[in-house]
Formats: sequence, structure tokens, C-alpha cells
Amino acid sequence: MKYLTALLVVASSLLAACAGEGSPDQTPQAITVFGPWIGSDADAFAAVLDGFDGAEVRYTGSADFVGDLQARISSGVGLPDVALIPQPALIEELASSGDLVPFSDDVVSAVEDNFTSDSLRLSTDGKLYSIPYRSNVKSLVWYRPDVFDTNGWDPPTSLDELDALVNRIETDTDMAPWCFSISAGGQTGWPATDWIEDLVLRQAGPDVYDQWVDGRIAFSDPMIRNAFEAFDELVLSRGRTFGGAQAIAEVDVARASGPLFTDPAGCAMYKQASFATSWFANGTTIGADGEVDFFTLPGTDVGSSPPLLIAGTGAVQLADRPEVSELMAYLASPDGGRAWAERGSYISPRTNVDPDSYYRGSDIRFGALLKDAEVTRFDASDEFDSALRSAMLTGMTSWIAGRQTLDELLAALDAVRSPDPSD
Repeated sequence: MKYLTALLVVASSLLAACAGEGSPDQTPQAITVFGPWIGSDADAFAAVLDGFDGAEVRYTGSADFVGDLQARISSGVGLPDVALIPQPALIEELASSGDLVPFSDDVVSAVEDNFTSDSLRLSTDGKLYSIPYRSNVKSLVWYRPDVFDTNGWDPPTSLDELDALVNRIETDTDMAPWCFSISAGGQTGWPATDWIEDLVLRQAGPDVYDQWVDGRIAFSDPMIRNAFEAFDELVLSRGRTFGGAQAIAEVDVARASGPLFTDPAGCAMYKQASFATSWFANGTTIGADGEVDFFTLPGTDVGSSPPLLIAGTGAVQLADRPEVSELMAYLASPDGGRAWAERGSYISPRTNVDPDSYYRGSDIRFGALLKDAEVTRFDASDEFDSALRSAMLTGMTSWIAGRQTLDELLAALDAVRSPDPSD
């Protein structure tokens, strides 16, 4: 059996970056893989790599993955053979700059056999550079069925019903309607961008959402501004988030759901993606009869099928060696995700797997949501170029902290990326 090393790096991993290099006489060379997964996610991905019947594979994970990867690329030190990137815009930037290796014909065939064409990322030269390896459903609201039952609440089926429920919780109980925080190290602010994106998608619709992502509609446009104002009223208003402004700014996102599970509960709802299951305590049961359940953030019309905001991680190739291409073909296959799916907290846009047999536990529901959704859109801030994404994260943080007005925030974002009036 081949040897597998999983290096779990929580902080910057530049100093250890060369540890994965193979010796010149090694045939084939060990494959180095760099990604954003640490802890239990890294263990699950290591189990996937252990099923690869090829060269030795060494995985390194970093909690500040994007910054670390960009530092490696700019310095040329510790470049991995494979990277797992959660931002499509960054993948496109790296492909355009020539840092990525286009897939071989065998890898292209493996990807096309296992994924829909609209889930693939093509560069401007028409070559395939990324496997849509893991997906996340972001439009989820977590709640405790026992708390809802005790108080006579039902999951809302429209945004108006959600607003009414928030008012009722605030008026009738000692609970805050929401658990919410934005603290995430170098990526602080992203939970707030998720709220904005979900609200734009619901209030303005997918066509407007697409134009906003493409830069044809400004941040200061009333249709986009409305989403910021709705988020401010629904979540940020005084008393609506457990712990107030201090908790929003200082509690790490992975711990933000804590008050949902206390007795008595500190908050009634927690909006977070499907990967939040890996942040819950081990053994937490999920479902209508479980400790926690979820509903999809509703749309504007009562009972309508709401759109899904999704995100995901793409696997890209930085080294042009046959053994690396073999690994990429394996990751594209159903076996390239099976070990993680069996452990839980894994879904993907693969077309040739049955959610009921491939996934486990609540992932079956997530997989079905992803497969059956009438409208899906990718996380907008992950689609924005690096400059705009960075400006949005820092701007959202400043606005929430009261250091910037909404007008100032929207104007600053438009200054970073002005729509082209000729479009």
C-alpha cells in the first residue's frame, strides 16, 4: 500500500512548503496537494487520497489557504502539484496568467463523463482547467425543531413570513432571532456576503443577479442596495443577533452556532452552508426528529421553490506530469469522492451518482437539493476578481462595525469595479 502523508497546517505554511518535493531520482515523483481543508475535512480528504492507486500523495491544508497559495505562486517557493481552490475567479486568473496546466485528454474525458457542462470552468482559450470537486449549499437556515415546536413556530415559506417570524421571536421570547458572526481571519466578512447574495437572488431574481456578477449592474443600483438594506433590517438591527455587534465581529464563524444548542437556546436560527455540519458537536442528529434541522431560505412568493446559492472547491493542476494527471482523473471519478461521502459532509455536482446510495445522513438531502433545484447560482463574491472580492470583504466588515455608511460602502465597491455602460 502506498504511503500517504497529511500535513495539517492551521497558519501560514510557507516555511514547510518544500516538504512535499520528491527527489530527482524518484519515478514517479510524489504528488503534493495543497488545499483549504484542515481538521476532520482534511482527514476525510486523506481517506480519498488513500484510495488512489498511483504515486504517493502528500496533502497540506491551510486555514489561510488563498493567501498562502498566492504567496507560493508569487515567490515560486513550494508550488504544489495540485491545488483545491474555493474561488472560481481565482482559478480563472491563474489560468489566464499561465500558472495552471490544462487537463490532458484523459482528464477531460473523465470530467465530462461525470459532471454537467454548466458546472465546468473553461478559460478563454477553451481548455479545461478545473474539476468541480466539492459543492456546498449555502441557502440554509438551521433551527432546533424542539424550540420551534415549543413556541408554535413553523419554518417560513416566504421572506415576508421570515420577517414576521423574526419579529415574533424578538417580541415574545428572550432569544435572539439569529446566531451570526463574520470573523474568519483573512476571509473575515464572507458570511455577510452570503446573506447579500442570497437576498439579491431572491428579491431581484437570477437575471439581475447574473448582471450584477458580470459588472453590468452597479452595487449602488436600487435592486442591489435593497438586499443590503434588507440584511441590515433582518439581521443586523439591535437585538436580532446573539451577542450583538461584539459577537458578530469577534466570534469565529465555526463557533457562531453555539448559542443555538444551549439550554435555554440563545438564538432561534443560524444561516449557514451545508458544511456547517462539520462545525456542530460530534454526534449531533439532524432532521425533523433530531437536535437540529434546516429549511431553505425562502423566496418572495409563499410556497414557491426558492433558488439555491451554491459554492464549491475546484481541483486544478500546476504540474505537467503523467502521475499528476492520473490523480486528477481519479478525483473526477465517483471513487474520487466516495470515501469522503461515506464519512459525511461531502456533496458534489456529479451527475452519475445516486444521492441515496452515494451520500450519508443529511448529505442525502443536500445532494437532492443540489440535483433538483430549479434555479442555482454560484456565490457571487467567489466569482468576483481578487481586488473586488477583497474590497467587498473589508468593506462589509467596516460597514457592519459602523465605520462606513452604506452609501460609502456601495460607492467604494463601484469604484473598484464600475459597470460598462456599453454592455
